[in-house]
Amino acid sequence: MSAARVRRDLVHRAHEREILVSPPWRTPGGGYGGATVTGDLSPYYRDHPGNRWLDVLFLIEAGRQAALSAAHEFEGLSGDIAFFFNSIDTEVTDPASLARVDGELTLTTRFEELRLRGDGAPKQIACTQRGTDATGRDLVRTSMTVQGVPKRRYPELRAYQRDGSTAPTTAALRSGAGRPAEPSAPASVARTRPANVVLAGLRVREDGLDALLAPDFTNASLFDHDYDHFPAMVLIEAGRQLALAGTGRPAGHVVSAVRATFEHFAELDRETRLVARRDGRWVDVECVQNGLVVTRMSFLTRAAQEPAGAGPDGGRSR
Repeated sequence: MSAARVRRDLVHRAHEREILVSPPWRTPGGGYGGATVTGDLSPYYRDHPGNRWLDVLFLIEAGRQAALSAAHEFEGLSGDIAFFFNSIDTEVTDPASLARVDGELTLTTRFEELRLRGDGAPKQIACTQRGTDATGRDLVRTSMTVQGVPKRRYPELRAYQRDGSTAPTTAALRSGAGRPAEPSAPASVARTRPANVVLAGLRVREDGLDALLAPDFTNASLFDHDYDHFPAMVLIEAGRQLALAGTGRPAGHVVSAVRATFEHFAELDRETRLVARRDGRWVDVECVQNGLVVTRMSFLTRAAQEPAGAGPDGGRSR
């Protein structure tokens, strides 16, 4: 039986089925523990042709929730904060063992840095995480950095970044004409449900692929609550889909590592094109708006049945 879910306010989620972790606890040595909760998940996290544990988006989001809930519960971080990712680096270190997990993962978080501004908002939070099975074997490792501002100051920050204009919201877009373009075929990006496809107009280029970002704004897993920008998880999902599309056999491959930096907000009212180029077994993806790269990501792809001994870095150094 799955563990109880953490409170929604501690992970900034509106829908119960989007909560992926248990309440946090203290661990010896100054860290914090949490367990994944995989019972009654939303369809998004079950929409895969292969093993559900090899879903790097699930692992990243569970890690984010584990870290955020621990910071709120034990580090005195205010709940009245709007958070956003600066960077994420996740690697499945033992895919074969992860695929065989029976039960839940334990996520252990250690805060390397937790700097607050004078108003109590986090200037930067940096943490590392380990995901282990019931035997304590390391299966996943993650590092991430996030920052935030008080919610009352967030509209001012966004207006400043947009030269004074107010950003549209996903709520307004949901009530509009729908997606900006017809989504790609689910099988082309290793999905089965059209609602979980976030790309349109996939094109093969001489040096890679590109596509238009075109998510379903009514998808509660991609847009759990109202946003005025494309959240990091949507951009990572778009990059993953493009990386898998480039393998030629999307259903037979998984992404086992992600490195991403978020340099600017990805605006909802600007065309967003993703451009992918392969570098060995890594696929580098840029999200571009009006000629500006707003997000840079890299994805390590491997055959779904590939032995773990093939090596997590795929021949490219960090």
